[in-house]
Amino acid sequence: MTLTSLGADIEQAVRTGGPETGTRVIRLTSGDLQADLLPDRGLDVGQVRVAGIPFAYLSGVGFPRWSNESEDAFARSFGGGLLVTCGLRNFGPASEGQPMHGRIGSLPARVTRVEAGDRGALVEGVVRETGLFDEPLELRRRVESPAPQRMLRITDTITNLGSSPTELMTLYHVNFGAPLVGEGTTLRTSALDVQPRDDDARAGFDSWHSFPTPSRGFREQVFVHTLPRDRLVEATVTARSGLQAVLRWNSAELPGLIQWRIADPARSVLGVEPCDTPTILGRADARTRDLLRWIAPGDSVTRTLEIGFSLPPDCAHCSEPRPNGNPGGKTPPAFGD
Repeated sequence: MTLTSLGADIEQAVRTGGPETGTRVIRLTSGDLQADLLPDRGLDVGQVRVAGIPFAYLSGVGFPRWSNESEDAFARSFGGGLLVTCGLRNFGPASEGQPMHGRIGSLPARVTRVEAGDRGALVEGVVRETGLFDEPLELRRRVESPAPQRMLRITDTITNLGSSPTELMTLYHVNFGAPLVGEGTTLRTSALDVQPRDDDARAGFDSWHSFPTPSRGFREQVFVHTLPRDRLVEATVTARSGLQAVLRWNSAELPGLIQWRIADPARSVLGVEPCDTPTILGRADARTRDLLRWIAPGDSVTRTLEIGFSLPPDCAHCSEPRPNGNPGGKTPPAFGD
């Protein structure tokens, strides 16, 4: 199905062939911005291109259906994409019976609205996370690209449909790849303080704000950013070429920020990850430090994340082929590829 309006277009299809066979994809186009939405992965966001230039990191795993139940399921199923939602009850390592990075990103969404018009394009969907002994949580997601801006706005409303209070723990795993990410790419945030997670991160702490030269065997580095409270905050990623992506959100809704990076020639990726619980050590650590947020029966919380994109005036050099799964060139692939 295709919906088309002046400057905006939405295509829906089912993939055929390979591990992604049978999965749904919705391609949202607004002006020169094109985003692939993944209903079978919680309505997360796959590749995003502006004027044909890719911004998201793709791992090469693709986006097949998956179940986050085994210990290594998340790592083996991580396809990248601009947005991987983690939660709704845990992110970080497996903890208190909850898997690594939670289950929400492995659950299918019911698409409730698709619309393309002169003011842009939007898609809405609903995902439910529940179990026999878990309070049912409902995620209502709206992804929109308002014309003529080069921007995606993700608005989530999470509701406790159960009869008892329950904890929320959610992280927005935003993943950037080449050509935006490369040696010398900078990250600026609204953080008041930045701390390394472990010894691997301490080894790169002096240059946390500048992407290092890729090297074989690079071990992932994670940094925790302390944000000012109850205000609009930003994180800006800028390539040497002038390519740029800017995240904006309210720290009253998402008070934490995690930075993740791998600088390997085969997988250079920078993760910028707003979250509602300022730790990356899992649910048990959050409970010990009294960081978990509770949601009462019938109550809802809403979070909004905006991701904007910009290109330098002359971007011919921005689209050279790169080795991390992001196709080069300014011509986007045919829908369904």
